[in-house]
Amino acid sequence: MDYLKAERERGITINSAAITFGWNGHRINLIDTPGHVDFTMEVERAVRVLDGAVTILDGVAGVEAQTETVWRQAERYGIPRIAFVNKLDRIGAAYGRTIREIWKKLRARPLALQIPLMDPSGKGIMGVADLVTMQVIRWEGADGGVMEHTPLDSYGDAALLEEATRGRIALVEALAELDDGIVEVFFDQADGDHMMVSAEALKASLRRVTLANKAIPVLCGSAFKNLGVQPVLDAIIDYLPSPEERPDALATYDGSKHALIPLKENGKLCALAFKVTHDARSGPLVYVKVYSGKMNKRMTLYNTTTDSKERVNKLLQMYAREAEDIPSITAGNIGVVVGLKNTRTGDTLVQSNDSAAIKSNLQLGNIDIPSPAFFAAIEPQSVSEEKAVDEALKNLTREDPSLKVWTDQDSGQTLISGMGELHLEIVKDRLINDFKCKAEVGKMRISYRETCQSESSASATYDREVMGKRSKANCKIEIVPIDEEYRDDGSSMVDSGNYLQMDVAQLQDAKEQQQQPTDSDQLSKEDVRRAIHTGFLSGLARGAVLGFPLTKLKVRVHDLETFGQDTTMGSISACVANGIQQAIKQADPCMLEPMMEVHTEVNESDIGTVVGDLSGTRRGHVIGLESSMDDSQQQEQQQQDVQVYAPRDSLLVNSEVGEYKSKQVVKAHVPLSSMLGYSNALRSLTGGSGSFSMRVIGYGQMSKDRERAVVDDMRGY
Repeated sequence: MDYLKAERERGITINSAAITFGWNGHRINLIDTPGHVDFTMEVERAVRVLDGAVTILDGVAGVEAQTETVWRQAERYGIPRIAFVNKLDRIGAAYGRTIREIWKKLRARPLALQIPLMDPSGKGIMGVADLVTMQVIRWEGADGGVMEHTPLDSYGDAALLEEATRGRIALVEALAELDDGIVEVFFDQADGDHMMVSAEALKASLRRVTLANKAIPVLCGSAFKNLGVQPVLDAIIDYLPSPEERPDALATYDGSKHALIPLKENGKLCALAFKVTHDARSGPLVYVKVYSGKMNKRMTLYNTTTDSKERVNKLLQMYAREAEDIPSITAGNIGVVVGLKNTRTGDTLVQSNDSAAIKSNLQLGNIDIPSPAFFAAIEPQSVSEEKAVDEALKNLTREDPSLKVWTDQDSGQTLISGMGELHLEIVKDRLINDFKCKAEVGKMRISYRETCQSESSASATYDREVMGKRSKANCKIEIVPIDEEYRDDGSSMVDSGNYLQMDVAQLQDAKEQQQQPTDSDQLSKEDVRRAIHTGFLSGLARGAVLGFPLTKLKVRVHDLETFGQDTTMGSISACVANGIQQAIKQADPCMLEPMMEVHTEVNESDIGTVVGDLSGTRRGHVIGLESSMDDSQQQEQQQQDVQVYAPRDSLLVNSEVGEYKSKQVVKAHVPLSSMLGYSNALRSLTGGSGSFSMRVIGYGQMSKDRERAVVDDMRGY
């Protein structure tokens, strides 16, 4: 299902892809989602519309860091899940260890439904023992398309039968703890014999505990060799819910009121757009899930999120990249709509004649968009490419809401932010290969600031002849550095972290001293204040070190002297600006850099390494350490005395699983320039288990060595 060129080159899933197929008289809508942390948005919007999920686990690596992230996303929406332990054909695969990791790391109750049959020659899995039906399943043929079922008691392997009996007893005992229905069957129909409980009764019980999110059925195999795939498809039908068995969708109307949308094909149309892609020929392709009613071709829709009408041109059923025209999308199903121009991820669609839904602004729950953690600059190779790059970025941000594009007002760069370096690398590849744009992705220029470290004052005189007319003004400037704790008395104007005080009370006296007539119509005190404010903004726009804007200063303008008609608003502004520049040069100017508040969530064993990196290499200041409350609550649940059955692994693999420990959140203030590339560095430091978020909190002073390095880098010498 990985059809993008970048996906096939890297061997990973980047875009979630949908395919619809039939299995044993049932229709299954399958959405394949990425596993890489950079593409967590693809998982988020797919999980939002799922009825059930199959979690694919690597039998060699076990439960990985990103598995935990995706698991939490599914938990947040209450999605019933089953697990499939894959890659058991590889050396080092450990099925039993992976089951124990589900319990220890994911804090979920695993129920092993199969035991793998491993080839004695070391070629990996060759079949499974089914603990529900008590049969051995072997696959024949090059593609594993032919299955052979043999009862365990006639298979001729006493050790396998003994292990399967242990597993069957453990399965029935675990279900008895979670489901009262199987207890009645155990005593009334099976006469207290674990082996006499019928497969149908076990399947019914497994379905009940799975739908209630009390346990996770676990199966095994090797998808590469097509071993164990058919039982997984059977398990989807047997244990995961149909759309009718899921809770009704929750919607809001009239701002804050809530209502449930029942799944009815003959009800009013209500659908959620959960994904948008761009096709060069068809334009935007909007993936929707219909929660109620039926969406037909050529129907007119109303987008309650954007308050706009949309026209359905075509409806498609997707098979990864291929598409098939369909006449309608019924309730509970997903499909693709062609022709929607203004619809984005998370928008709610109703029929255009549904006046009640439109007037009440009916909204299905929004899709949570994760905050970006990595920034880069996009630069067209020429001016002629700007329009094409802008259009391509517009399409990309519509496809991927976790991608943000904006223009930095200070540097003039077009900046793009995403979930990680790989995320932005894929964006670059798509700009060049899919959209045929000529652009480069470079480092983001840090928007520094400047300030002063000491107080200073200056007297400024502006006396020039402009277009044959003399222009003159005098003033005095005082500059005082301030910090975040400074509190003004309310008499100052505030702009960009600076405070401006102006004293124009003596303006009239200055005119009388020079015996010049007062012409209030020409230059009123309000005009003088506006001129001083303009000079204030101009003077603080460029610092004395590298020309970055100034901040954290208190500036006082006083003793302004005017010269009748020779003094204009322009001359006052220029005089104030010149005075500020003179005072700055005398006040020990220095550089400031953007500071970020960083929250890094790591395992307890990685705290020392991460704190050392933040406070040392990245020049940060650690301000606190706390435990996640949710993890603490989960740990209490973890301490329950529960026996989890897991088959024995080979003696050649390490089957040890450590005790779960709650994650810790390290809070620190770190310069933005030091955070570039931190996503990859954190993964290396924590083995992929760490995550972080950050936000701008202001500007902090640089050390002299750091300032000298920035100045040399910016000046190029």
